Amino acid sequence: MIVVILATVASLLAIAVVQGLGNWSKIHDEWPKHRCNPMYMPVAGFIRPDVSAADNFVHCSNEFAGSIWGIVVDQINSYFGVLASSLNDLAEPLGAFRTVFSNIRKFMFAFMAQTLTKAANSTGVFVHYLAKIRDVMSRFAGEGYIAAYLAQVLVDFVWSFVTLFISIVKTFVFILLAISFILALFNPVLLVLAIVLASLIAASGF
Repeated sequence: MIVVILATVASLLAIAVVQGLGNWSKIHDEWPKHRCNPMYMPVAGFIRPDVSAADNFVHCSNEFAGSIWGIVVDQINSYFGVLASSLNDLAEPLGAFRTVFSNIRKFMFAFMAQTLTKAANSTGVFVHYLAKIRDVMSRFAGEGYIAAYLAQVLVDFVWSFVTLFISIVKTFVFILLAISFILALFNPVLLVLAIVLASLIAASGF
């Protein structure tokens, strides 16, 4: 039974190696297209010697984080689009109000874009530091005090990252609460979400 299992595993590994060697030149020539494929990310340094596996992982993490934040911003933008169209139906009596709200929306989007960009960059730096810490710890695995020091540095960095994320959420919630009378008229669901988030933040003690 064990021989059959080992033979099966060896066959699968041989097939994977042959498949990889057959596509090696194609992957090398079309590296930007395949660099974020999970099958090729661990061997990025072998395919492209000028790109390490850690740097390639940081690049793919930033690309993934940017796509996620883009979806979030697009969804929020769609809500504001619906709200703006509703205000447009009120015509002249709300002309001045629409101008003020447009300025608020531009400010919020500018603030969110800057904040989310910094958060995405922080994520990339965080992953990069994790890769560096992993390399250093693998070299000094025999030194217990070095491992303890690096672990403390890692904990402090993670805590700083969590604090940054909580600050972003708090700022966003405060902005939503500041325009709560608008949300109560046109998007009560978003207002309820803001109240729930504010309650959770207050209960957590941050």
